Amino acid sequence: MKKIIEITSIKELMEMSAGGSVGGYGGNAFKEIDESGAGQTSVTPAHFKPKGRDMRQEIQTEMMMRKYIRGKIKQQLNEQMKRETEQEHQLRLVIRGLISEAKEMANPHPNTGINKLRDAFRKAKPTLKAKFQQLTSTAEQRETFTAHMLRAFVRLFDELDALQAQGEIEDEIGEIESSAGSLAGGSGLEAPPEDQEADDIEAEIDDLLQEMINEVAVNVEDDEEGIDVVTDEEKADEEKEAENNKSQAEKDFNKKKEAETEKQEFGGELEGDTTGRNQAFDAFRLVQSYFSDAYLDLANADDQKMYRDWCLYNLKLLFQNFEESLPQAPEEPNIENPEGI
Repeated sequence: MKKIIEITSIKELMEMSAGGSVGGYGGNAFKEIDESGAGQTSVTPAHFKPKGRDMRQEIQTEMMMRKYIRGKIKQQLNEQMKRETEQEHQLRLVIRGLISEAKEMANPHPNTGINKLRDAFRKAKPTLKAKFQQLTSTAEQRETFTAHMLRAFVRLFDELDALQAQGEIEDEIGEIESSAGSLAGGSGLEAPPEDQEADDIEAEIDDLLQEMINEVAVNVEDDEEGIDVVTDEEKADEEKEAENNKSQAEKDFNKKKEAETEKQEFGGELEGDTTGRNQAFDAFRLVQSYFSDAYLDLANADDQKMYRDWCLYNLKLLFQNFEESLPQAPEEPNIENPEGI
């Protein structure tokens, strides 16, 4: 037999729901009499949920939301502080460089070689920095870059010194020959014997020239009979046509092969990362003229020595500064799988 509980007000219903009294009457029918007294309505306990359980769930949800929001705010603040710190560091480096350049321009060095060296570094520094700081995969790449650049500059100065020395020797030889010619009578040619007539000399010269002409004519006839003569223009046209007939892939391959041979010669016997070597090769070709032109302008031996010695020292120091200005722990970019897996 079903037991019926009569509820006379909404207040009583809320009190029973809060106290858990409704749970003891599962499956029973209740009649609710509204405050207007219009009638009774049958309800079942399944329509009621304990209020305490809802409150606990709301509290737990709110706590989780607060924790999540605090975590996101903390993460964003840390990232912002990290970016501001890095920007401040980069700004300090820029300001330091500007101050250093301003001091150098305002205070010229007593040695001309050092002043020329400063100007060369001012032109080459942006290129060297860009090429160096592109090598971020491993430290070995940057170390190889530095080693090959220093060796390339040592070789450059050796070659320039050798060319200058060769030029000086050739000038000295020319002066000696000129002096010897003037001592011999001005022209450097011996006079003909006094007993030999001028007409006889001219006749002998004409006979000798005729014999040479006849010999050349015979050789040309023999060559034309057995050889198809190709002019330089025809040969150039054939090579150009053959080059045009090659595919773009063949052209790129041949160009890469030639460049690889040059890079191997540039590296010599020096070991290290191939990427760093190739980057040094490209960088050296871009800045070489800045340093060689300034060095060749110097005629004083002391200026040349100061230029050469301090160039190598400052070049090594410059690469160390580039290394220190790199981020110590760069963030790894989040790259999605191109296949979408």
